Amino acid sequence: MNIPFKLGVITDEVTQDIFEAAAFCKKHGLQCMEVRSVNDHSPFDFTDQDIADINAAAKEYDLTVCAISAPLFKCDFDDAAAVATHIENFEKCAQRANRIGAKMIRGFDFWESGIDIKKRAEKYKKIAEICEKYGIICVIEADPSVHSNTPQLTAQLVKEINSPYIKVLFDPGNEIWVTGKASDDAYDAVKSNLAHIHIKDADIIDGKPDGVKIGAGLVDYKTLFARLIADGYSGNVMLETHYRKNVELTEEQLKRPGGSTFSLGAYEASEESIIELIKIINSCQED
Repeated sequence: MNIPFKLGVITDEVTQDIFEAAAFCKKHGLQCMEVRSVNDHSPFDFTDQDIADINAAAKEYDLTVCAISAPLFKCDFDDAAAVATHIENFEKCAQRANRIGAKMIRGFDFWESGIDIKKRAEKYKKIAEICEKYGIICVIEADPSVHSNTPQLTAQLVKEINSPYIKVLFDPGNEIWVTGKASDDAYDAVKSNLAHIHIKDADIIDGKPDGVKIGAGLVDYKTLFARLIADGYSGNVMLETHYRKNVELTEEQLKRPGGSTFSLGAYEASEESIIELIKIINSCQED
């Protein structure tokens, strides 16, 4: 397998056990891990033991930890106490990122409430300062429950923030939960500020979006990977399955992923998806 970018997985899309997740990566020839919940602890609550386990697993299986998938600003914009707590927790995450070698931390654009983009962008100034202090990048992801719920809106927010420390995290599958499709121009909208990629797939089943195996849903991954290869993208591509075998994720679990219940049925579903993902990428290189 000669993939031009670094392929990996968000570990709780496999298991809460970081060593088992690292073994999964090694089994499938992956180069990196992104950590979200580990040992049933969220990134805002990682303990010293969690950090030690992450470092030990990465070392044992010769992997890098590329990012912390934090829930930054999944909170109400007008809740000053919550916003302050998120900023404080982000700085703790930045310190932990330095301890595990991660160069990126994921963020969002506040629960949807109609707040002006300039005001939301202003809140990211403190985040940019923390990023500069610790030598990391904050990557903002579209999410169905926040203001920037499509790649295009996330790209607009990042341009409004206008900081070298704030970039776009592109997940082409998320838009399906918002618009019922994966738009053809999403990659073009984000590519000038693109720093990180998550991969999931979904289809409309019984009238509503639901996660499916990579390649079985509405995202045209073959076209996307062909473009990434042609453009020389050399960053991270992380499987974030959001599809389960014999388990249905609730709306709340999709909104706030993490913990043992979230990881039920995850290993088998992620194994199906990573195998298919590698096939798609290899087919692009063969064409």
